[in-house]
Amino acid sequence: MFLLQGAIFMVLAGMVYQDFKYRGIYWWMFPILFLLMTTATVQVLGFSGTVAQAGKSILFLALQFAVLTGYISIKQKKLTNIFDGFFGLGDLLFLVVLCVGFSFLNYVLFYLLSLMFIILFTAIFGYQSTAHGKKIPLAGYQALLFMILMAISWFTPAINLLSDDHLINLLGYGN
Repeated sequence: MFLLQGAIFMVLAGMVYQDFKYRGIYWWMFPILFLLMTTATVQVLGFSGTVAQAGKSILFLALQFAVLTGYISIKQKKLTNIFDGFFGLGDLLFLVVLCVGFSFLNYVLFYLLSLMFIILFTAIFGYQSTAHGKKIPLAGYQALLFMILMAISWFTPAINLLSDDHLINLLGYGN
């Protein structure tokens, strides 16, 4: 498991580097990360648990993108493809891959907090205009945050990214 997590960490580091430097990530890194994370999750939850967990997260993500598409389309007064200047396809692929790396509540929490952190960070420090335009490296920031979270979970056994038990207990709904 340690080698598998190390490989995941290295792929994430490559994604961070590429997204910050080039504002894009090689397409082949997504299937590699997906296979590594799926293998790690199946070892812990089994195949059916992994599919159930990822399915709920993908439905949540689909709802988010449907609402975002509707909002932007209403604002633009025409049906708008959000991947045409509003959101990168690599960002979507990264969010889909992350669905297998978190339990449902952990995924929703990571998704929301990472977006809030990135918005806050960008508002405070701004972002550099590059030859690639004024784009925020969303997948790069989220990969970096995921790497930090992975490292914290290695040294804090109470944090389990594949279980909602800790969050449910924090909310007072656990046993």
